Amino acid sequence: MNGLTTLENLSVNFKPGTIDFPQAEELKKLVADKLEQTKGLVATDESIKATKASRAEVNKLKKSIADVRKEYKTAWNTPFELFESTLRGLEKDCDDASQELKLTIDGFEETQREERKQKVQALIEEMAPNYGVKAEDLPIADKWLLKSTSQKTIVQEIGEQMKVLVNLHKERDEIKKKCMKNDLAPAPYIEMHENGMSYIDVSNKIEADLIDRENTADLFKQAKQAEVAERKADMVDIGDGRLVDENGEVKHELQQVTFTLKGTKEQLDNVARFCITNGVKVVKASEREAVIE
Repeated sequence: MNGLTTLENLSVNFKPGTIDFPQAEELKKLVADKLEQTKGLVATDESIKATKASRAEVNKLKKSIADVRKEYKTAWNTPFELFESTLRGLEKDCDDASQELKLTIDGFEETQREERKQKVQALIEEMAPNYGVKAEDLPIADKWLLKSTSQKTIVQEIGEQMKVLVNLHKERDEIKKKCMKNDLAPAPYIEMHENGMSYIDVSNKIEADLIDRENTADLFKQAKQAEVAERKADMVDIGDGRLVDENGEVKHELQQVTFTLKGTKEQLDNVARFCITNGVKVVKASEREAVIE
């Protein structure tokens, strides 16, 4: 006799059960009669004992009915519970085997994915020098690690992404140059560009900030001029740029100008000597820095 090889041949002897309850109507009548006897009962000093006895009898009747129901329910359910327990145990065996196979499959696919990743990384490192970019600057797209993605597509998309990188680097260099030319810290604007803001929008932001800075400088200059005019109004001009304040102290009206000079070391040394010789006071001076033009 051949054993079971497929569920198509599984045999289960099942017959829908029936419960014959010939005295159902008699039982209904019995309960109705018993309950009819309790209708209209009132609780008084004389009747309270009988009322409690009636309630106890109703509760006893309910319990007897429930006991019969539970007895037959247990007998009815037991065969199916045994049948279900057997099948659930087999289902769990299948689940355990499926999970073990999944781990095996996942491990194999992860190994293949890592191998594809190494090949893509090697391809990026090979192509990077041709575009003048760093291999570590190009992230590996998930699509390039799919088995269904062809080598041709990967090479093409890597090339396109490297062209984008080249353009981004050029734009960031231009942003840096523009900032340095206008004495702006480039870091915030480069960060805006790295976070997705277009080169044009970053350039417009720089221009707007320069205008704001110029407007602020103008307001500051106007405030300083107003302060000088207010102080001068309280002084007596005695000529030759001399002013006498309210305390009789002589002040000198001087002029102050800010230069950014560019020249050879010798030329700037000569300017410094000229200032010292002619009594020009240097209020503030930056460190010298080398520039190539």
